[in-house]
Order: sequence, then structure tokens, then C-alpha cells
Amino acid sequence: MTAYNQTRRALWLSLLMVVIASTAAVATRFASARVSIEAIVTVQYLVCLLLCLPITLRPGLANLKTGRMGLHFFRGAAGVLGFYLFYGALAHIPMVDAVLLRQSAPLTVPLVAYVWSRERIAASAWGPLLIGFAGILMILRPGPEGLNWWHAGGFVSALCLSISMVATHKLASTEPASRILLYYFLLSLACVAPFSASDYDKLHWLDWAAMLYVGVAIYITLRLYTRAYAIAPAHAIAPINYLAVVLGAFWGWLIWGQVPDVWSVSGSALVIVGGLLTVYLARGPVGTGGHTATGRGNP
Repeated sequence: MTAYNQTRRALWLSLLMVVIASTAAVATRFASARVSIEAIVTVQYLVCLLLCLPITLRPGLANLKTGRMGLHFFRGAAGVLGFYLFYGALAHIPMVDAVLLRQSAPLTVPLVAYVWSRERIAASAWGPLLIGFAGILMILRPGPEGLNWWHAGGFVSALCLSISMVATHKLASTEPASRILLYYFLLSLACVAPFSASDYDKLHWLDWAAMLYVGVAIYITLRLYTRAYAIAPAHAIAPINYLAVVLGAFWGWLIWGQVPDVWSVSGSALVIVGGLLTVYLARGPVGTGGHTATGRGNP
């Protein structure tokens, strides 16, 4: 297969990933009207774990052996906190704002890499970062009455996602992808399940269907993400992830009648411009905006 055909296939895989992820966000917002966020996240990770187990165990139990359990646990904790805050934001603020704030994660990856490993931020990265953060401030809109805490939670969700990206990058130096995913699902489930033990009484079958769909959809998006970024350069396909913002606005308008205001639209435009410039300039390791920094689908 030629490089052109590989990139075209990766684009289609990424498009499918973004569409499925947007429907998972819709199902999450639907379920969160009656179900606790803890229950939604617990069911999501349980479904993902059950789907992941056969693939991980196919080589045998030896595939579970790891010497980096601490980093696995840290990555899982960051991932589960990120999902919890993202789902909370979906339930309390316009869908397009929650999705856009989550998609701002690549802008914070260079900062996380600097704090974690003192990896230098390239001079060319500061312009896109400042543009993107200006857009985030427009969406957050802190005023005299204070900050909308669920908007702030959406941004912290992106920060958690960027921490997860950097941790995954470090784990990938010694761990296979199947093991990383298995421990991510298992440890994340262990973190959140105790807080949802009493949240399943008298749930409607539609709530169960929505939660199960979220779990299956998240797992499928992870598989599509892994395949797409394995066969084509990140800078060639990552921009399609910003379609999630458009889809978030579309679903929010179609189902809940949410119309983005001028601040959200302007802020979204700046974040997208900053993100696209970050992707365009991505040529080095994670700390300078490379492949890992563009991995928006990775939890």
C-alpha cells in the first residue's frame, strides 16, 4: 500500500473515530440526567476491560508482567479523573464548550512534559500555545462573579488527558499497547468503582443501554485511534480530530437546542488555530509537540 493510500485510509479511520466518539458524548449527556457520573465511568471501564482481556491474554499470562505498575496506576488515575470531569462538563455546560475544552489537551502537552521531564519547549511552539490559551480564556470567561466551575473542570479534563498522553509515551518505551490498555482499564475501574456501588438502583433500561454503548464506543475509538496513528504520520491526520467540535455543536443544537454564543465560537476558532499550528509544527519528541501531543483520542 502506498503512503498516499495509507494516509487516506488513516483519515477515514480517524473520521469514523471522531463520529463514534461524538455519539458517545451524546449518550453520556443523556445518561447523566439520571445516572451518576461515577456509574457511567465505572460501566465504561468495565466494558472496555472485558473487551480488552481476550486480546491481551492471547499471548499468555506472561503478557501481564510489568515492572512499571506505579506509572500504570498514575496514568489510570489521570485518565479516570479526566473522563469524570469531561462527563461532568457535558452534563452542565453546552456540549460544544465541553468538547472544545477537552480537545485543547494537545496545547498543554508541552507544559506537562516540561514540568515532568524538563523537556524544552521549542521557541516555535509558544505562538500556537498563546493563541490556543487565549481561546480557552474566551470560553472560560472569568468575570466579576467568578469562574464557571464546570468550564474550568472541562479544561482540567484536558490537562488530565495531556498527563495521560505523556505517561503513555513513557510507558510505550517498555510496554506493549495491549498491556498499557489493560492496566489502564483495570486500574481506572478500581479507582472509580467503589464510589458507584449504590448508584444502580431503579435505573431504566435506556440508561443501561446508554452506558453500555459509551463503553463499547470508547473501546472502538481507542482501537481506531491506534490503527490510524500506526499507519500514517500524526501531522497528516490529527487535524480531523477538530471535527469533534463541529459535531459537538451540531448534536448540542439538534438535541438540546444549544446555540453557541459569540464568545464560544471565537474561542473555539482560536483553540483550533492554535491546535492546528501545533500539529503543523510537530516534528520532535512529545515535549516539543510531536506524535504524542496530537493524540486526542487517547484517554
